[in-house]
Amino acid sequence: MSDTVKVRELWYINKRKLLNRAIAAATWLPNMGTEPVSHTSLWEPWDDKVMNAWTFEAKGLNGAHEIYTYRYMGQCWTSTTRGDDNGTVVRPASGVLDHPENWYYTEHEVARGDGPETKVWNRSFTWAKRQAQRRVDANKGYAFRDLFRYIMPLWLLKATRLADNGREICSEHVESWAVDMGVLKKRLIRSPRRLCKDIVLATGSPLYRLHDGSVVRDGKWRKVK
Repeated sequence: MSDTVKVRELWYINKRKLLNRAIAAATWLPNMGTEPVSHTSLWEPWDDKVMNAWTFEAKGLNGAHEIYTYRYMGQCWTSTTRGDDNGTVVRPASGVLDHPENWYYTEHEVARGDGPETKVWNRSFTWAKRQAQRRVDANKGYAFRDLFRYIMPLWLLKATRLADNGREICSEHVESWAVDMGVLKKRLIRSPRRLCKDIVLATGSPLYRLHDGSVVRDGKWRKVK
């Protein structure tokens, strides 16, 4: 078993839907020079490192006719109000990534954190997943009040008691994963736009399009044509 785990952060960009355009627009001013990300998830691999897989089903005599299907493997962790979900959830990647043309991702290795040689286990994948599962189990719904974080400082949110400590927004959940894995140092409740840039710069991972693997930003956040 490897000492590291490959993880991906998923970034949703949809310029056609009004809600996603509104979220991206509302967080643009303090995050100029970022991509219009409106939602994010942490993509946990299946079988350590496998994210994508081909499957097929043989049809006809002697299996001569084969139908191939491409699947996204693993599971996605986030906070959402999509469909019947409300709040902090974990879902199969195959159900989340039904429109890959709208998704982008960063990819990097993190310490596994469950072996006998582990020294900083509370900055590892195992620790981060344990904490994320606790938040899923204690889910109380989506943190709508925390959306005000994008237009006022955190201290003012807390002073006015608008901050919702018992619930999460998507970027807050993924940011917690990043801190608990040792990718980022502090929890700031960043917007999806800001979090995307910060993780690229922290890991050196380019920002990729999911549907074709092409690079949008390099590991130093430079635009790639």
